[in-house]
Amino acid sequence: MWVAARQADVAAILRDTDRFSSRLTTMSVKEPPPEVVAVLRRGFPRTTSIIHLDPPEHTSVRRKMNAAFGAERIASLEGAISTLADQLVALFEAEGRADLMARFCGPLPVAVIAGILGVSPTDAGRFGQWADDAARLLMSGHLPTDAWVRAAESFVTMQHHLAGLLSARRSAPADNLLSVLVQAATDPSGQLDMAKAVSYATAFVFAGHKTTTDLLGNAVHLLLLHPDTLAALVRDPSLAAAVVEETLRRDCPVPGTTRVANVDVTIGDVTIPKGARVFVLLGSANHDEAVVEAPARFEPGRPDGGEHLGFGRGVHFCLGAPLARLQGRVALSTLTQRLPGLHLASDRPVQFRQVTMFRGPVSLDVAWDAKGQGTTGTARGPS
Repeated sequence: MWVAARQADVAAILRDTDRFSSRLTTMSVKEPPPEVVAVLRRGFPRTTSIIHLDPPEHTSVRRKMNAAFGAERIASLEGAISTLADQLVALFEAEGRADLMARFCGPLPVAVIAGILGVSPTDAGRFGQWADDAARLLMSGHLPTDAWVRAAESFVTMQHHLAGLLSARRSAPADNLLSVLVQAATDPSGQLDMAKAVSYATAFVFAGHKTTTDLLGNAVHLLLLHPDTLAALVRDPSLAAAVVEETLRRDCPVPGTTRVANVDVTIGDVTIPKGARVFVLLGSANHDEAVVEAPARFEPGRPDGGEHLGFGRGVHFCLGAPLARLQGRVALSTLTQRLPGLHLASDRPVQFRQVTMFRGPVSLDVAWDAKGQGTTGTARGPS
């Protein structure tokens, strides 16, 4: 695999859909054992997701989905997201200590994407757990067999549940994303490709849940390591939007993505041969010293941070970017206003998941003044 790390090169590759394909290229570190293969065979066959489509097919599918993430529609969700954030905090506010990944950063995005998909609120928690378990398939080469089997079982269970929901929406369309996905996976003759529809829906569960969960976790973690910035946000909640953007640059939840060279391509003085895989490092591009001054510094509102690639670039620019930004802004405002004296509850460095495609804390143990008498906490751990 070739690696692209400079911002100019990364942006150029992401925009160049003629010479670089997004087709499915991920591979396990090792072949799954028979026990895992047997479980996966009970699910739907692997098919192309929207994130692995190239134009013109991608253009057609994306056009159908744009309405579900239109600016007006996303803006209309702010009140509901704010209410949900308040309700989640109310569940642990009096405790004075919590793992925010488990109690807030995970439940908020999964409830939001479930609502957009058209999944009932009672099912939202199950989808979150299935997605968390199934994400372990991305590190399956490092898992013991029993854990690999459990991850596969969660993935297949989620597939079949989505298939049932998609079938219901085919019979009774509604104003939700599942109905849009049914339309996108139905050919001109009216035949629904269920495997494709399930693949599209699964991609949205992962993209709408895992990446936003990590965005929230990374943002809170960075704030707790920078008490002056946290204090400024407490004083002025309108700074939350800038914190979200700087988190996307400084510690983006998707550090990289993969492309395949359709032809021999020369970048700089390096020729990438036709058929070669290229790992495009979004995180590295966001830290390119040629573009960003002191890139390791966390500086919300910095003048050179606006061109970050935290949501990608080109035709595959994150469809849910406005929704992720809205959730980030609401979540940070809610947490900093409702949990005074917020600080890390342990001197131990926060551990991040060992998965190449996602970056976020495994857990985020924090404490605060449950009686509302504290002040902004002191940062602990490395910056």
